[in-house]
Amino acid sequence: MNNLPFGFKIADLIVKRLEGKLNAEEEQFLEEWKYAKEENLVLFHQLAQNPEKLYFNKEAKLESANKKEVWKQIQAKVKRERRIQLKQQVLKIAAVLIVAISVGGFLYTIHETAAKVEPVSILPGKNQALLVLSGGQKYQLSEKVNLEEKGTQISNSSKELVYRNSTEKPSANQLVYNTIIIPKGGEYKLTLADGTKIWLNSNSKLRYPSQFGTGDRRVQLEGEAFFEVAKDKEHPFIVDVTSVEVKVLGTSFNVNAYNDQNEIVTTLVEGKVKVNDDFRGTSMDLLPNDQLCFNKHNGKVSKRVVDTRLYTAWKDGRFVFENRSLEDIMISLSRWYDVDVFFLTNKVKQLKYTGDVARYDNINNILDMIEITEKVKFTIKDRSVMVEENCK
Repeated sequence: MNNLPFGFKIADLIVKRLEGKLNAEEEQFLEEWKYAKEENLVLFHQLAQNPEKLYFNKEAKLESANKKEVWKQIQAKVKRERRIQLKQQVLKIAAVLIVAISVGGFLYTIHETAAKVEPVSILPGKNQALLVLSGGQKYQLSEKVNLEEKGTQISNSSKELVYRNSTEKPSANQLVYNTIIIPKGGEYKLTLADGTKIWLNSNSKLRYPSQFGTGDRRVQLEGEAFFEVAKDKEHPFIVDVTSVEVKVLGTSFNVNAYNDQNEIVTTLVEGKVKVNDDFRGTSMDLLPNDQLCFNKHNGKVSKRVVDTRLYTAWKDGRFVFENRSLEDIMISLSRWYDVDVFFLTNKVKQLKYTGDVARYDNINNILDMIEITEKVKFTIKDRSVMVEENCK
């Protein structure tokens, strides 16, 4: 795939996304492309929501065409367009034609073999992640890994990525950084070299030293993670999240900081943390059961006392909602089940629900429970979930 022109590469990833065949690295690449431009996101949603409507009218042509000849024609068209640069319109042409060929070939196979096609099975998330070492080497953690980097042992023999210290701590300018990327439909547990345990939720990324040095223990988070920080008074543990810094000595807390959400939410389970707000140059201390919400757009900060289980149950295999909006619930489900959610009726987004369900349940069971209220109905097509008002 690396040898394909960029437009064809994106189109190929979209096809694999519809088929549920993306690996962690491909998922990350496609996610970054989706949000790079508004037009990309619109195109992706069009393809993911209803590919039949867009492409089935090409069925007759595709069944009778010589596919190699069609492919040559597409390449020739793109080459002509690239003379005036590969703009968004070219990308759209490439995506449409590639997906059309994929769907057409699929239909052709059905026509020839009279085979019955099974619908895409939407499975819950699982242990999966991509490890990126300081030198750029990449390892899928669905497979066993046993590595050594600068004297630090790295392994995942227990379905958990574990770092073990070498004898000597490096100085700040000698730190070697690794990154762990969790795709949609994934989760992973990580134990750092100092003994700190981290549970990473779907669609998250953490950058951290393979071994901490003589100064602060600092990591960078995108997404959501639960931390159990190893106590070390001389070396505070700091989580960098955009313009917020969570500083602790030894404690348990959850940080929710997805790029596509307006707020960074820190929830303290035990111990004490200090949240530094770079936006206003202020800081605030949290005690157990405190939750601090920081608005990334206007810098507003609010603190309240909460039931921490509502915000940490995910790491124990549960979805726990209390008076939560349907929009928020569906965002969580979309990350875990690796599906795209489309609201066909906007007003149902603010419907409130309370529930406690297993994270490894079939998604249909969860949606059926919500449908019992008879206020909303769901339609699943491929890897897309359409949500609309129940007008009965």
